Amino acid sequence: MATFTPRLPRRRTVFQVISITVVAILVAFCLLALYVYRQSVGKFEIRRLSLPTRVYADLTPLRAGLILSRDDLLEKLDRLGYRSAPALTQPGDYTLSPQQIDIYTRKFEHPSGQYEAQPIRISYSGAAIDSVVSLRDSRPLDKAALEPELLTSILSEQLENRRPVTLDQVPQHLQDAVIVTEDVRFWHHPGVDPIGMIRAGFRNLRAGGVSEGASTLTQQLVKNYYLTPERTLRRKLVEAFMAIILDAKYSKREILEAYLNDIYLGRNRSISIIGVGEASQFYFGKPISEISVPEAALLAGMIRSPNNYSPFTRPDLAMQRRGTVLQLMLNNGKIDEATYEKAMRTALPRKPFRQKTGLTSIPYYVDRVLQEMARDYGVKDVKGRGLQIYTAIDLNAQDTAAKILEAGLAALEKSSRFLRRRDNPLQGVIMHIDVPSGEIHALVGGRNYDLNQFNRALQSKRQIGSLVKPFVYLTAFEPSLSQQNITPATLVSDERLPPMKQYRNWSPRNYEDRYHGTVTVREALEQSMNSASVRIGLACGIPSIIRAAHTLGVVAGIDDNPAMLLGAFGVPPIEMADAYSTIARIGNRLPLRTIRFVTDDRGRAVAAADPAQPVQVFPARDVYILLNVMKGVLDRGTAASAHALGFRRNAAGKTGTTNDKRDAWFIGFTPSTLALTWVGFDDNAPIGLSGSEGAVPIWTRYMVAETAGQPNTDFAPPAGVSFIDVDETSGGLATPMCPRSAIVHEAFKEGTEPTIPCPLHSPQAPPAALLDQFGNPIALDTTGNIPTDTIGLPPPITPAPIPTTQPVPPPPAPRTETRERPAPTAPQPSTNTSAPPESTNTSPPATTTSNPP
Repeated sequence: MATFTPRLPRRRTVFQVISITVVAILVAFCLLALYVYRQSVGKFEIRRLSLPTRVYADLTPLRAGLILSRDDLLEKLDRLGYRSAPALTQPGDYTLSPQQIDIYTRKFEHPSGQYEAQPIRISYSGAAIDSVVSLRDSRPLDKAALEPELLTSILSEQLENRRPVTLDQVPQHLQDAVIVTEDVRFWHHPGVDPIGMIRAGFRNLRAGGVSEGASTLTQQLVKNYYLTPERTLRRKLVEAFMAIILDAKYSKREILEAYLNDIYLGRNRSISIIGVGEASQFYFGKPISEISVPEAALLAGMIRSPNNYSPFTRPDLAMQRRGTVLQLMLNNGKIDEATYEKAMRTALPRKPFRQKTGLTSIPYYVDRVLQEMARDYGVKDVKGRGLQIYTAIDLNAQDTAAKILEAGLAALEKSSRFLRRRDNPLQGVIMHIDVPSGEIHALVGGRNYDLNQFNRALQSKRQIGSLVKPFVYLTAFEPSLSQQNITPATLVSDERLPPMKQYRNWSPRNYEDRYHGTVTVREALEQSMNSASVRIGLACGIPSIIRAAHTLGVVAGIDDNPAMLLGAFGVPPIEMADAYSTIARIGNRLPLRTIRFVTDDRGRAVAAADPAQPVQVFPARDVYILLNVMKGVLDRGTAASAHALGFRRNAAGKTGTTNDKRDAWFIGFTPSTLALTWVGFDDNAPIGLSGSEGAVPIWTRYMVAETAGQPNTDFAPPAGVSFIDVDETSGGLATPMCPRSAIVHEAFKEGTEPTIPCPLHSPQAPPAALLDQFGNPIALDTTGNIPTDTIGLPPPITPAPIPTTQPVPPPPAPRTETRERPAPTAPQPSTNTSAPPESTNTSPPATTTSNPP
């Protein structure tokens, strides 16, 4: 049998296959090289030429009467890099004496004008500035200010502070310190250092681990610009390839400048410090061109591990690392022995003056700034645009808000083991609104932005509970919307509502099932009574109340459902602050804002697409009457504990508690300041606290701190409002027999004042009762006429007709002084304790009332 011998390919065929493979590999390599070249060079150019968008706290005016304590001013000077000096010799110096501070202010440009550098003297009287005079001619000054303070820079996805500098601005001893520490052969290798790799390999083998790296400055720059910090062979190969390309394309000076501007050097609060320019300002309070040899060695030593070698957190390690860098500089001939000895004896920089720890919450505020840039200026992505954004943030208020929120939540956790949860801690929100301007002065959306970036003030839609009741009563006070004749003295039944068939037998209940018979509208709102409020709301019409809420500033959708009368719908806190600030301005709507000015990279003003203008959206008389009733919430109602905690100012507000006590709210305001507080869990679990128990104490501590030194003014009534003494329990005119504790100086629209004396404390019998649509007595008409006030309002919405087939029951019997009422010193807030069945879809499930991260 013949054997088969396979034919081997001819030598020519083998050569062709090998040639084609080699050519294909070379072509692929060239294409890859071209792609990497274009990517690396293109991104390098974009990154190098991009200007960060900077967000500032606006300038600090220095004028007589300004409430700015001496310590707060000193800390402000410290953050701005001013230096304590024996005498004022140059801008940036200041001197201290017991009753005054002398400052040589810096020159700066601002959208409102130019401010010249000048020496000034600030004298104090208590916590306020008494006078500001020029040290040149001793004349009082009306235009003196400290420059805007940088909050953050935005060049990438992370919030960061950076001050780009040119290499000519960087002292040679800092350049030398960085090179001898990080890449001693920088000026000689082609982007990667084979000798350094071999040296590092031997040292690591000898040490039995990684004790020395071999990455060059160029490789570190590539990693910062393009790659992730993962440690894999593939990433190292790509990193080396890109480093060679950049080294071939750009000069060593260009690469070093880019590196010095992009190196991470620690954190200022919650914001990264990027580049030697910002690091010099933060650690030494001076521009980069002024730093000394020991300061340069300290910065160079921090590059390896900025947080471990920070002079403010680990001065022992920082001192040791600085000595290592100085020794390297001496060994490489960059400094002489005398300079080395002097640098080694130099003390580390001191920690900034009483640094405000609460300012770690600034990123919450910046979130709102970015929202407004997209909404008002049409800029959805501000990264690398070189914009200058001047905000209305009050850094003292922001610091106070963050500290008080944390302390308040910690106190609540300490009081109840149920509230102490490690995996999902108790959270809260504080917002501070300047009422006249609508500016947001402070915004804290959680306990710790570093651990959780979810901003509850802006992103969390939480049920509002009894915060909805001012919307109900405001609608009731306007006849064109409610078709009712309702005043603060109107009587309404607070007996439990029977199951309503048209609403699937829904029957709301009062807090702790406590009912109060017939009460006035004032009492119903002050004590947050559910049954009375639902009666009023159904009589006015739910669509009218929804329209009122949207008119005031609520944007979130609200279902046309009776459960909305008890706040069973979700609204972000920012929208509730907006709506209540409209009430605080007596019906004048002005959208909340954080931004004052925006300029482009050339300093030109950037105008908002549609600048907000104040608009009177509700008749001032109606809003003032509501506001006057809301003042009773703090005087006698569910927030009366604020007075016991030390708050003594004229203020109005409303508590809010949701079903099963999942959310605790309080919004309160003076004519100048509104503050909102919210407390709850991100997973919507019950907290077991009412608004008066959870939110009011935090609000009170904050408002006591922030309103200290401010005048105690009252809300100014608009034209057409009259005042008369009324018995709060009956709604009738006060008589000499009425207890003084029951008499209130009530506000009414002219022509709607009660005309019948108090029926509880006079022999005159009460008038006939009116009925709601269920046949229950809801009001005693003490006016005798129906007012109309339809200025500037949409056409009225007619509520459901009132049945007339049922017999009219007799009026309620007069009450005596022994009727049970909530004690003024310990009020019990009402909550939404019952809602329609699930099939009505009026009360969102727990998983949809908030948006946890």
